[in-house]
Amino acid sequence: MDYVNILLLAVVQGLTEFLPVSSSGHLILIPVVMGFKDQGLALDAILHLGTLLAIILYFGNDLWDLYTSPFRQNAPLEKKRLAGWVLVASVPAGFAGLLGGDWIESELRSPYFVAGNLILWSGVFWAADQFSKRQSHPLPNFHGLRLSSILFIGLAQALALLPGTSRSGVTIAAGFFTRLSKEEAARFSFLLGTPIILAAGLYKLMFILNSQDGYNYTAPQLALGFGVTFLVGYVSIKILMEIVARTGLMPFIIYRLALAAGILAFL
Repeated sequence: MDYVNILLLAVVQGLTEFLPVSSSGHLILIPVVMGFKDQGLALDAILHLGTLLAIILYFGNDLWDLYTSPFRQNAPLEKKRLAGWVLVASVPAGFAGLLGGDWIESELRSPYFVAGNLILWSGVFWAADQFSKRQSHPLPNFHGLRLSSILFIGLAQALALLPGTSRSGVTIAAGFFTRLSKEEAARFSFLLGTPIILAAGLYKLMFILNSQDGYNYTAPQLALGFGVTFLVGYVSIKILMEIVARTGLMPFIIYRLALAAGILAFL
């Protein structure tokens, strides 16, 4: 795979990992549309770690405050409790990845499956968006969530393994259904996703060590993918936060439906 293809995949991953349009779906579609071989899990791993770094730097203070709270005596009890709840809510997606991740990667990397999921979850996102708009008094802070609500968002996150779903989209939508404000739903989506993105990147990284995907990337190629994904991902986080706060999920729903229509019409 040449540097131009890696650059293209890195830009797409950086944009779509955080926007509610499905990064996995786009990484499946790009090689099909551009006519080159699927990039394999090795590069996917590096791209995931690039987006992870973007989250860590963008939400560094929030992440540090959340995950160090159990070890700080003066930390409020609600923050200590929330840290534990976030880790518990990450378990469903972790188990889903371990039990079904390989099957999903081998059997569901189809443009037509992506198109169907883009349409299906657009309907769910629209319902969540409408529900959020009807809330006269949304929760102003995710620290007020109950365990049942956090588990609901965590279970929704497990569905994002299916190409065409979108981890950010499904968790933001679940946050809307738990009456979180738009800003807090987006913010909590990133905090909740950090352990899963880390786990997914490290799991896929194993394929680099044993080269099971048939690719032998050079260090400069991996560095390019990592660096570009990080930079684009950092910018896309800011874009998502601003768009969701102003308009909700509707711009992304329109894009998802247009993309699905394009897939069904031309592939």
